[in-house]
Amino acid sequence: MTTTDATCPVRELPRDRCPFDPDPAYVRLRVEEPVTRVNTPAGLDVWLVSRYEDARTVLLDGESFSNIDSSSSHLIGQVEQLQQPPPPGILLRLDGEAHSSLRLRLAREFSPKAMARLEPYVQALVEEHLQRLIAAGTPFDLYRDFALTIPSLVIGELLGVPVQDRDVFASTTSRMVDISLTAQEREAASQEMNGFLVQLVQAKFADPADDLLSRLITDPRKHPVTFEELVGLSLLLLTAGHDTTANMIALGTLRLLQEPALAERVRDDCEVLQTGIDELVRYLTIVHYGVLRLAVRDVQVGDVMVPAGDYVAVSLESANRDEALTLDPDRLDLERTSAHVGFGYGVHQCLGQHLARLELRLALPALLRQLPGLRTVEALPDIPFKNDMIVYGVKKLNVTWDGAR
Repeated sequence: MTTTDATCPVRELPRDRCPFDPDPAYVRLRVEEPVTRVNTPAGLDVWLVSRYEDARTVLLDGESFSNIDSSSSHLIGQVEQLQQPPPPGILLRLDGEAHSSLRLRLAREFSPKAMARLEPYVQALVEEHLQRLIAAGTPFDLYRDFALTIPSLVIGELLGVPVQDRDVFASTTSRMVDISLTAQEREAASQEMNGFLVQLVQAKFADPADDLLSRLITDPRKHPVTFEELVGLSLLLLTAGHDTTANMIALGTLRLLQEPALAERVRDDCEVLQTGIDELVRYLTIVHYGVLRLAVRDVQVGDVMVPAGDYVAVSLESANRDEALTLDPDRLDLERTSAHVGFGYGVHQCLGQHLARLELRLALPALLRQLPGLRTVEALPDIPFKNDMIVYGVKKLNVTWDGAR
């Protein structure tokens, strides 16, 4: 049996976290209306997919669903990007050969072997920043003063940002996502970063070194990566790999602190995060408004025939809490090894997932070991959350520890 938009009621996109769990409306939707019409804050009607298997079906089917005309920003009310052509190098909005050829060149830069080479740098970076915070000896905002800094400097290392420019690079990156600033101030930071990246790519073309950008420039393949693609790609790596990982570090720490026994295991057992990182990603699923696809032909999703030209929003957070996926999905179990779509699925799944795992695996235990008695300054109900952004997390996370003044 199939239904169409003529028989499906339109309701609002579920948006309320609790704060670690998805909107409770998803529990009913997965059972009663796993593919249903909803209205986004931008006024766009989309098909909402809430079950795990249906989510995988949509994300895997690159023939029926396109990424090119599917910016998730308008799921939260930002309509200006809808149906605008993607800038060069933005993998998230490319399909087919244009996507696969560029992604293939990047894949080796983010392979497990490449991340193993990067690990000593990340480890030293985490330790250095924690020692600075310990030396200051005062409570601090874990999100802004630690979680935002580490990923931006790691990306700076990958891109080959000169050491003398990395503090400016990190501070500008942080201003791009700092919601305490006005939209105009964040946009100014984005423009500043774009100018920085243009100059960086120009420098790499003039004098290639041993870094990601230089290797793409000197790659002897038939179709070289263009200047514009490298600028766009640099911006993508920065935006996709910075705030996401920062929010996972902060939100993951906060969740562990709610369950001291889990925090102790992460602090003391270096093996638990080998599986535990993916469980945290599944459980928290910070891309909480979902990812958007455009149906390019009539296609069956579950019991619904989605017409060509309709948008489909895949709720990753709901899919990862599907009772059909794993037993007791609302419990955080660091030994769980079930699959998930926290990094997406299919050809567009997160290119930097091994990097994100590395940063989380090093940052979370270090925080708990180096800051004994780590705890939040405010009670959980008083901690502000970013419930109106594509990437979910805390707005700030003030913490203290036993050695703080």
